[in-house]
Amino acid sequence: MRVFSDLNLDGDNPVRAHANRGTWGPTGVPTTRWKKVQRILIPIVTVAIAIGLFFLGRMFYLILTGA
Repeated sequence: MRVFSDLNLDGDNPVRAHANRGTWGPTGVPTTRWKKVQRILIPIVTVAIAIGLFFLGRMFYLILTGA
């Protein structure tokens, strides 16, 4: 069973349906490697932002309550 979907968006589509192509390949389309990196990076960044907001809120709470 596959955990992730196929990141190759071209697949079996005809060439006329592919993204804009430059001399050396697609232009303006993220590579498969970058998409794999994003799948790992986005959850880490999201959790880091949530933790940062929690501690920022805690700091303001402690300042306002004088604790």
